[in-house]
This record gives sequence, C-alpha cells and structure tokens, in this order.
Amino acid sequence: MNKLTLDELCTRIKTPRKTLILCHKNPDPDTLGSAYALKYILEHYGSRSSVACCDEMSRKLSSIFGEDSLTKNDPINYERIVCVDVASPSQLGENESLVPYVDFTIDHHASNIRFSDYYEDLVPACAEIIVDISKHLGIYNKLPKHFYECAYAGISGDTGCFKYSSCTPKTYICASDLVGKGIDFAGINHIIFDSKTMGEVRAIRATYENMKLYHGGELAIIMITSEMKRELNITNDDIGDIVNVVRQIEGVMVAISIKQSDKDESKYTVSSRSNCDINVSDICATLGGGGHAKAAGANLTASSPAEALKIVQELFEGAL
Repeated sequence: MNKLTLDELCTRIKTPRKTLILCHKNPDPDTLGSAYALKYILEHYGSRSSVACCDEMSRKLSSIFGEDSLTKNDPINYERIVCVDVASPSQLGENESLVPYVDFTIDHHASNIRFSDYYEDLVPACAEIIVDISKHLGIYNKLPKHFYECAYAGISGDTGCFKYSSCTPKTYICASDLVGKGIDFAGINHIIFDSKTMGEVRAIRATYENMKLYHGGELAIIMITSEMKRELNITNDDIGDIVNVVRQIEGVMVAISIKQSDKDESKYTVSSRSNCDINVSDICATLGGGGHAKAAGANLTASSPAEALKIVQELFEGAL
C-alpha cells in the first residue's frame, strides 16, 4: 500500500468523485467529526459524499452531527470509498467487506496496519488531520460553520476535553482557531462529557456496584453482560463510556470494560485505558485490536462471561 504525502492526498481530495466515507464501529466523536468535516471539504470540490457506519451513532452525538445522517447505501453507488479514524479492517465491523474498494485511509493511530493507500499523522485526534488538510488546501476559512463544530467535537472527544497527555501545543492552537469561528464549544463539550441519560446513570451505578479490582487495586475491570443490560434496561449507548468511570478511581493504573454482544453472546468488546506507562494498545494487539498507548480496544470470543473476564484479567494483570 502507498503512503501518501499531504500534497498527494489533497490532489485526490480535489478530484471530484461520488464518495462514501466510512467510520469505525461504535462511532465516537472523532471518527464522526472527521468524517463529516471531510464531507464538507469533498463537497467544496464537487464530490457528492455520504458518511456510513455499521452502527448507529448515539442519540447524544446525533445532536452534534445530525439526525439520521448515516447512510446504509450500497458501495456500488459510489466512485470512491475513504476510511477515517480506522486503524484496521476489523474496526469497520459489518463494513469490513468494503475494504477491497477503499481508495485511501486517513488515520492517526500508531497501530494502523495500512490496509489501503493511507495518509497518517500521529496527532491526538484524526479530526486535527482534517483541519490540517483544509488549511493546506487553502479553504479553511471558506467552509460552513458545521465543519468547525464537527472538527472541534472530534478533537475534544479524543483528547478527553484536552486533558490527555497526548495533547500538543499544536492541538490547543487548532482548537483555539476552531473556537474563534464562533462555535458553541461549551455546548459540544457538555453533550460529549457531561450530559447523562437515565440509562447512563443506571449503568454508572451498576459499574460501581459490579466492578472488580485486581493486583492491589491497580487493575479495575467491569463486565457488562447482555443479561445485565436487560435487567437494568440499558442500551449499548448507555454503556459506551463506562471504561472512563472506573479509570477515575484513585489507585487504578489500568481500567477495562468488557461488554457482551446482544447479537452473539460469545462475542465481547474490550475497551482499555491506561493511567501509567503501560501501553494498552500493545496488549490489545494480542487480541487483534489496537489503538493508542493510553486508550485501546479489541474484540474476543469466549464461551462465557467468566471466561472472557479470565482472559482479559490475565493479559492485563501480567502487564502490571
């Protein structure tokens, strides 16, 4: 696969093509913000574009990016497919079958396996790359206000509202430029970080009641089974951020959430966060996943929640 320079990437972007932009599964603010911001750039150059994901965005995020705005269109209707914030084909979920048709990928993960022609920059958020593209093209000041809102949401979302160690001076300057466009940055931050549904409140309560501590309290794991979701009347949206609930506990060096699939109860999604020098991306890579040094994820198959918990516990406890 070819590594693209910024000039080569921009040349491709300026070429009008009907384009499908793919996000990773369980879409977060960065993959969505990057996708919708890129959509505005492509449409500036005459490329009719749509954003697609195998999963629906949460109700909260739809208030930022738009109601019912994700497409399920067949790729045959498009002349070009682009992935954003996607490090490996498995992150596309049910859209993984589209990988042979992907023209190029824009990503910021060190764990990217480069499954298509790609442009990468190891910045804190993929949306920061999209802003750089717009500036390199000379159209940064010519785009709709929603472009700046989407880019800001992506950067804020992947930096924990600018509190993670991945932030650089350039990240803050980029965010400052976006705030200068008159966006409601406080409202965006409130939606992403502070607004809680009653389902999320029930999920947080269940997390505190059911999490398990290992290795002297340095490893915290919460397992959310399908049965728990039914009993508590909570959705996958409600448990999307629970890994950060256990991450906040004093003394916890590594926080893990394990979520059982509703469609196939032998499948589990693992999310990990590190408060220390342990690289959780390297550990998740042993399960076929990856991400960032401080935040990564993976999928695994197990015969029961107890087996899934044992696999994850032994992997991460061994690292500690």
